[in-house]
Amino acid sequence: MVDFRGTGASEGVKSDAFEKVEQDDIYDIIEQLADQQWCNGRVAVWGLSYGGITALRAATSGAPSLRAVVAIEGSTDPYSDEVARKGAVGLAMIIGEWSTMMLALTALPLTSPWLDPSAFSARLQAARPWHDAWTEHPHRDHYWQGREVDPATIDVPTLIFTGWRDTNVVGAWRDFAAINAPRRIICGPWLHGMPEGQEQAPVDSVALTIDWFDEHLRKVQPEATPAPIVSTYIMGADQWEFAEHYPAVPPTDRTLYLSDGRLSTGPSAAPSRVPVAFDATVGVAAGLGMAAAPRDQRRDVTRSAIFISDVLDSTLDIAGAPRISLSLVVAHLDVDVVAKLNDIAPNGHTTLITRGFQRLSNPPPYTGVPESREVADAGHQIEMDFDPTRYRLKAGHRLQLTLSAADFPEYWPQLSAAGYEVLVGPQYSSILHLPTVPTHDMTAPFELPAATRARENDRMVDQQVAVTLEENADGTEVVVRGGWLSKGRTVEGEPIELLHTYEISTHAHNPSATQLNTQTDIIVGATGELRTVRAACSLGPQGLSSTLRVIGNGIDEDRTWNTPWPA
Repeated sequence: MVDFRGTGASEGVKSDAFEKVEQDDIYDIIEQLADQQWCNGRVAVWGLSYGGITALRAATSGAPSLRAVVAIEGSTDPYSDEVARKGAVGLAMIIGEWSTMMLALTALPLTSPWLDPSAFSARLQAARPWHDAWTEHPHRDHYWQGREVDPATIDVPTLIFTGWRDTNVVGAWRDFAAINAPRRIICGPWLHGMPEGQEQAPVDSVALTIDWFDEHLRKVQPEATPAPIVSTYIMGADQWEFAEHYPAVPPTDRTLYLSDGRLSTGPSAAPSRVPVAFDATVGVAAGLGMAAAPRDQRRDVTRSAIFISDVLDSTLDIAGAPRISLSLVVAHLDVDVVAKLNDIAPNGHTTLITRGFQRLSNPPPYTGVPESREVADAGHQIEMDFDPTRYRLKAGHRLQLTLSAADFPEYWPQLSAAGYEVLVGPQYSSILHLPTVPTHDMTAPFELPAATRARENDRMVDQQVAVTLEENADGTEVVVRGGWLSKGRTVEGEPIELLHTYEISTHAHNPSATQLNTQTDIIVGATGELRTVRAACSLGPQGLSSTLRVIGNGIDEDRTWNTPWPA
């Protein structure tokens, strides 16, 4: 385990995220390890989340001693996959919330003999919330150059774990497709986190990692049947699919046209306009990829524009990234377009399949310069990808498309509170494209090793604080609360406790009331020898106010930052 420069027991300072120097450091670390007398010169890298990002960056570093990589919930583009997913800085679970937790972790006073007090003092003086830089650079500009890496340059055997419900599943599949080396991907019905700790279909990623390292470091083939290149969980069918490609067979494009409330095989006979009203609370049923799975979607559906297919007379297997074309009428470009595909069961239960998002003022490639700023009654045409998925709708179910102008709290709602209209009819291109494959059930010659229990670090035990949703009687005011508690001991054997909480709220018709409050408290040591850190952040429509309190090792310091919201 290696602490990043400027964190833990490592020297230096770290006042920003995803710095290019991290890639340089990992190169040096790999080669230094390879030179040790107890090393045979073959090194592997493994990481989860930020560590998964770093593992993929290591794979592009060109370190000659690197032989294999395992990345869990990582990606190579921190702009579009982490901080500003789909070009929208203001993601509630990253801006403010995650940034605040990292501020506390990097400012924690240590008693480590490897770090002298003057080095820690320099670190503390350099500390600042990471979101300071992110809000200064909401578009893909020079700041982000060097923070991303090209997955096509990966020439090291790489195993990727990701989940259909994770926040960066798009990046994981993009990276997998580009790798020029032996590769493997395992994608379950998971949230962000270790595959062992998932509620549905957990697998033993440690055993699979050991097999990968045995094969590519020790050149020892596993005794069991070799794992396939692609392992995907078919949601809706509750079974794994194993293949050499994703999708397993080339998909067929199934085209459905949007009409008044329906998804049809042909365009409607007469043109019409379908209004999509703004409601800042839409999205709370879709879950949080970092913390909570989607629930029944009917709460959000009632606040969205709806298009429903006929009842399916046979199964419908979706494999890939659906795509939608929309002809819109908008007054300006400060509008978010959110599309979701749902599975409606005969009893009415509505399950989220996948979702897409586009901020009209910052479409791909996210430079902040739309192809055209003109808006017209004739229609503002957009193309939008959904997140990739593997899902089976059963016979008797219906496919539902919903359109809205918000996806809270995944994205901060637009202060313009603007909705839009969708133009449908024979002369408009409002069309849904579904990548479909034939339904097949097979008995695979391979099984992923099941996780009998969540593997835990022998020093730390995490307890997730349940994510709760509260709303008033008419659903116009919502509050999402959550967090977690970690207890354990440091490497030196001292007790340590970390409590992280957040509360996010908004009002359906008043997005300027949107607020995020988050706090991280860390306590290390026994009574009389405590080191404590408290980092807190309040995020509202005008910007972010962050505070840091550090006590211990002769330090008693308060810091405050005020960060304006990007224009």
